[in-house]
This record gives sequence, structure tokens and C-alpha cells, in this order.
Amino acid sequence: MDKTTDTAALRIVHQDKLKELQAQQANLKKLQDELNRINAKIEKHEELSAEDTKFMGNLGWITALSVTIASIASSL
Repeated sequence: MDKTTDTAALRIVHQDKLKELQAQQANLKKLQDELNRINAKIEKHEELSAEDTKFMGNLGWITALSVTIASIASSL
């Protein structure tokens, strides 16, 4: 490969990673909104639904998602 091809390939990879990062950030925003909604329920001493409890149980993978997003962002 020549330098032009290498540069074009790197640009494509960079754009793909940027798109992936933006999609993950949108997902993370939705998750943050859900967490804020649950926190508001807790502060008001409202009863949590089964879905709320399940969401809170899944916070570990949400943390992993945050780390993944940070890794992608740092590689750009």
C-alpha cells in the first residue's frame, strides 16, 4: 500500500470509530436518563418496579460500557 491508501484507510477507520463512539454515547445518555428517573423515585420514597430493580442490577455492565466508550475515545 502507498501512503495515500494508508491515509485513506486510517481516515475510514477513524470515521467508523467516531460513529461507534457517538452511537455508544447516545446509548449511555439513555441509560443515564433512566438512572436519573430511578434516583428520583428513590428520593421520593416511591416503590420501584421490577424493571427498575432489574436495571439497577445491570449497572455493572453499564460501567463496562462506559469504560469501552472511554477506550474508544482515547484511541481517536
